[in-house]
Amino acid sequence: MDEAQKAAEAINKELSVLKEQVAKAATPESVEEANKALEAFKTENAEALKGFISKGEFDSLKEMVEKQKEELDEANKELVAIQNKGIDGTEDPILSAIKENTDNVKKSIENKGHQAEFVVKANTTRASVANSTDALRLNDVGQLAYRSFILRSLFPVIPVGAGSNGVVRYTDWDDATKVRAAAMVAEGAVFPESTAAWAEYTLDLKKIGDSIPVTEEMLQDQPRFARELEEFLNINVSIVEDDQLYDGDGTGNNLNGIFTSSPAFAAAASGIDDANFYDLIVKVSESITKGKRSKYQPNFALMSITDINRMRLKKDANNNYIIPPFTSKDGSQVASIQVIECAAVTDNSMVLGDRRFAKIYEVEGYNITTGVVNDQFTKDLMTMKAKKRLNLLIREADKGGFAKVTDIDAALVTLAT
Repeated sequence: MDEAQKAAEAINKELSVLKEQVAKAATPESVEEANKALEAFKTENAEALKGFISKGEFDSLKEMVEKQKEELDEANKELVAIQNKGIDGTEDPILSAIKENTDNVKKSIENKGHQAEFVVKANTTRASVANSTDALRLNDVGQLAYRSFILRSLFPVIPVGAGSNGVVRYTDWDDATKVRAAAMVAEGAVFPESTAAWAEYTLDLKKIGDSIPVTEEMLQDQPRFARELEEFLNINVSIVEDDQLYDGDGTGNNLNGIFTSSPAFAAAASGIDDANFYDLIVKVSESITKGKRSKYQPNFALMSITDINRMRLKKDANNNYIIPPFTSKDGSQVASIQVIECAAVTDNSMVLGDRRFAKIYEVEGYNITTGVVNDQFTKDLMTMKAKKRLNLLIREADKGGFAKVTDIDAALVTLAT
């Protein structure tokens, strides 16, 4: 009976060792399956252990246990390899960390009050931080493209003070009724008599405006965007101002435009071979200064970029660029005339003159205010409003200092005849 007990104890000891080894290497599922198998083994051999067994039977039983142990070890080694490396051979970082900290994990299992700490060596990527907004944040705002504004900077700007009623009044010679009668006078003869006449004219200032509703929170919480809105309104008003200063017809709420106010150039047959833009500019300037050089000295020509490039790209029969000797190398200066690109100018047209004799009169310049309209008060909304009050003046006596070409191509044909 003692030998049977010793055999049973030896078997149980072997089984315990086997269970411990399986628990170290296998997954919880495989450990559970192994335990069930071992318990079944013990149950099946329980009866044999109760009675006396011979040394040969004991050795045979022990050999069987060892064989099962070896088979279980091999199976679990393959299982652990799959778990650690995965199907694709990539090691699982969590399992790797557990293996490296086996002692701490075992201690934690044996002593429930002990915490096992270990580092999981996993690949950390940007995706590991969910919903991150970190970035190099630029403080400026991308701007919309818009045209350049030429007309306001081209002419003098005269401020109009308060109490002017928004009206500019001026007096000019009445060219239609004046008479210059001076002549040679014989001794004792009656002197000729000239006639002087004047007329009074008025210029009403006109208003350009724009507005945009915005919340109070926007103005208070996002001041940089509030500034962008102010600039947005300023540009919108400036675009209309530039258009109106060029071709406003002066009726209704429209400004007087430089093109509309200028007399038309009447091209004359001049026999100019292959007349080009440079020739046209010279002839238009001539029409202004001939007989009036004491007063007018034309100094600008407004053209579209399309026509400026047509002028610059002109070539002769041998494909040589044509640059007259009285023109700057880039074509921006023709005699005394500065060629200025203006987005408001219509292709195939031009206006030329002496900028000293056109003036912009305005009240208070550009102005921006905020206020509430309709139900904005109850919605915490307000309206940003931008405005300018101005007009362009070419006095009646000074209109001869300007000339416009309404059809460049037609004028070139006439000059060549």
